[in-house]
Amino acid sequence: MEEVTKSKKPNFFKLGFLVLFVVGIILIFRLTPLSVSDFKPTNVKNFILRFGSWAPVVFVSVYSLRAVILVLPVGVMSLAGGLVFGKWLGTIYILMGATLGSCISFLMARYLGRSFMENFKWLHKGRVKSFDESVEKHGLKVILFLRLIPLFQYDAVNFGSGLSKMRFRDYAPGTLVGMIPGGFINALLGSSLENIVSTQFFVALGIFFLLMFVPVIYKKVQRGRKKKATMPGVS
Repeated sequence: MEEVTKSKKPNFFKLGFLVLFVVGIILIFRLTPLSVSDFKPTNVKNFILRFGSWAPVVFVSVYSLRAVILVLPVGVMSLAGGLVFGKWLGTIYILMGATLGSCISFLMARYLGRSFMENFKWLHKGRVKSFDESVEKHGLKVILFLRLIPLFQYDAVNFGSGLSKMRFRDYAPGTLVGMIPGGFINALLGSSLENIVSTQFFVALGIFFLLMFVPVIYKKVQRGRKKKATMPGVS
């Protein structure tokens, strides 16, 4: 009994640390002059440009830490990347910041939350167990799908993946590759914010909405395969 109690204490300590950290960050923005309402692409641009040649380093650092702070909108940072650096360099810096931030969030969830989650019995049986095991085996495919489709919330995927059995060696490259289309679209949109009637702006919007229909197309293809598999004479 004493050994069981001792093994659980670190789990609750880690979870408590994670909760206090998140609450602390939120309180900083509530009780100080820092205002999330002022967190706009143009304001971020003005802030980043103050650092001159260090602007890319500052941008990537702020973007990666944003994944931990959470209260700062990820979309604003992505658009700001395009606005500051243009569509090509903006895409590179967005992907660097987003990937680093995702990895930080994943590792925080893995080492501060996963051990606590394992104490719950429902995690070790039924559909939850089979899903967890499937994510462990096919993590690269899963994270690629989640990143490619813009319907899944960025931070939820970060922390959710860390709490699951997904392997980091699948998560990191899958995240980087899967976010390339979204990173480019955001940089394209961001770089045209100062001229929203441009062809570039509408092209970016078109690509974005096209990605939104990917899940629908995927489901139709899957249904077609299932119907074909159940047809008589089809092996």
